[in-house]
Amino acid sequence: MKAVMSRLVALAAFGAMFLPLGRLHAQVTATAPEIEAPEYAQRWDFYGGAEYSHFNPSPGRNVEAINLLGWNGTVTAWLHTSWGIEASARGEYGSLVVPANDLGVASNPPMSEHLFLFGPNFRMYRRARTTLGMHTLVGAAYGSFSSGFPSGVTPQDVGIFNDKLALGLAIGGYADYNVAPRWSVRFVSDWQPTHYGFSWQNEYAGSVGIVYKFGALHK
Repeated sequence: MKAVMSRLVALAAFGAMFLPLGRLHAQVTATAPEIEAPEYAQRWDFYGGAEYSHFNPSPGRNVEAINLLGWNGTVTAWLHTSWGIEASARGEYGSLVVPANDLGVASNPPMSEHLFLFGPNFRMYRRARTTLGMHTLVGAAYGSFSSGFPSGVTPQDVGIFNDKLALGLAIGGYADYNVAPRWSVRFVSDWQPTHYGFSWQNEYAGSVGIVYKFGALHK
């Protein structure tokens, strides 16, 4: 009996020697930092794509809203893997639908809109293949509406905004599909309001294009 008790005591002492090591291993495993996917290790990303927007060029209801096509170029400086500062330049082009008039204005003169916007960009969901994010951008929009108008006639004469530099915004989200650590395909959907005249234009903008990532992000 004494021999059995002696062996049990010896086994208990032996086990106690390794108990702190087990606890240390569990603690190290629990607190080990999560390794960020290589798709989010870059400081900069550049996006270039085709842009579509739906725009109302008039403060009244007698002028049709029109569809515009163009481009979107964006640079984001990532200050962390989950947030950064974005700068976006956008150009959109189309033709106005001018009401019948006796001023010599053609029914479909060209117009253009350019926006230069800045603001925060947030990656809300990050995985090796997929990114979901959102941005809130503010800046300036310049609308050129007078191209194709006869000399001495202004767009306002037919109920359309005159050429103007106005407040512009873009609030929306995007989805990236990562095809490689430095390359992604991006889809963007924005509410893009502008403030020509004395009213807000509830413009929609959508874009699709390619993202290239470069530089090293030091968190």
